[in-house]
Amino acid sequence: MKLSERLQMNVSLVPAGARVADIGCDHGYAAIWLVRNQVAEKMIAMDINEGPIARAKEHIRREGLENRIECRRSNGVEKLEPGEVDTLMIAGMGGPLMIDILDARPEVLEKVQTLVLQPQSEIGSVREKLSDFGFELVQEKACRDEGKFYFAMLAKRSEKAGEHRVYNVPGTGYSTYLIEHRDPVMLAFLLQEKKVYNSILERLTEQETAGARRLEVEHLCTLLEELTGTMK
Repeated sequence: MKLSERLQMNVSLVPAGARVADIGCDHGYAAIWLVRNQVAEKMIAMDINEGPIARAKEHIRREGLENRIECRRSNGVEKLEPGEVDTLMIAGMGGPLMIDILDARPEVLEKVQTLVLQPQSEIGSVREKLSDFGFELVQEKACRDEGKFYFAMLAKRSEKAGEHRVYNVPGTGYSTYLIEHRDPVMLAFLLQEKKVYNSILERLTEQETAGARRLEVEHLCTLLEELTGTMK
């Protein structure tokens, strides 16, 4: 089974031998890949809607994996028991919803050792919340899939989680990890951001009433110039 670039990025972060719950499993492709490639020791595919669960069950049946992948209709981690899995993979949803899911049942989360997260929005907010949940960010990946940029993170439970960590470039949601590692996809994303904000700045310069906003965009354009310069 060939996965999309986005799903391949997500599953590549799952540690070998993990007991995984895929929250928001959609078609079940990631769950199937993790079992087929002997990455996941245990796999539970979960979704809040019956449609995705039905599709996942059908795809799992076609692969002959009914006895190795369990499907559950669940609102986030509601139908998980504490200690049932050690890894949560949550992907393809907005950052605020992802944070709500992680915050919903502390008794489940405290037994989890690994998080694989791929938020579709407010990625910086998700990074900043990791330490509140007792996790430390250890790796990030980026990909471009059908013209869109996606970012995923691997976080591990850590006693150092309470220590101050700077995961975002101050004032932005840009990943310090990907910038420090000179990730080529991150560079492409920042170059696109620079182009967008330079275009915005040109329009604001023509508007006499846009003073405060213009200063804000000017600062961001300068920052993006510096960031992309350090990655080349």
